[in-house]
Amino acid sequence: MTPFPAPAGQLLGVRLLPASAACDHEYWTTRLVNPRLLLGAVAVALYRLPLLAVPVGADRRGGFMDLSDPVFADALAGALRGRPGFNQVTVCGQVVRWGEPMPEGLTPDARRRFQGLREEPRYGPCIRPPAGHGGRDVGVRSLFPVPESPPGRQPTSPWAVVEAGAAHAP
Repeated sequence: MTPFPAPAGQLLGVRLLPASAACDHEYWTTRLVNPRLLLGAVAVALYRLPLLAVPVGADRRGGFMDLSDPVFADALAGALRGRPGFNQVTVCGQVVRWGEPMPEGLTPDARRRFQGLREEPRYGPCIRPPAGHGGRDVGVRSLFPVPESPPGRQPTSPWAVVEAGAAHAP
């Protein structure tokens, strides 16, 4: 007896979960013009990190997911085909697209509108790291310039020198 081969999605561990299981659910909730699209969204779990796949409809004309490998892209495309809002699923290398093809030469704002996204999140702009943060932003300032704070509004460094005896005694 010859065993039947398992579908590619099962071999690779591609699972479709409820949208709320996605680690980027909050990101999409704050950025979609029409958050009701989340009702048809699914969390796509490759290994252990579920990411949200949002269907097309209303203000959203197309969507895509960029995966790490074409094999994963094929498995995801197979899992999304036939689901409502995921029409015209195509694979090009490691990118899975659904909905209308995105026209060439769109400005960043037009690209966001095509995908049904707001210019900024509903709850305000992203929080920037505090002044003097020495994390991953070192050396990237030329790509993403950060406006300088006014001179009188600089936060105190956590490494500030305090004179002996100046600390509050219990």
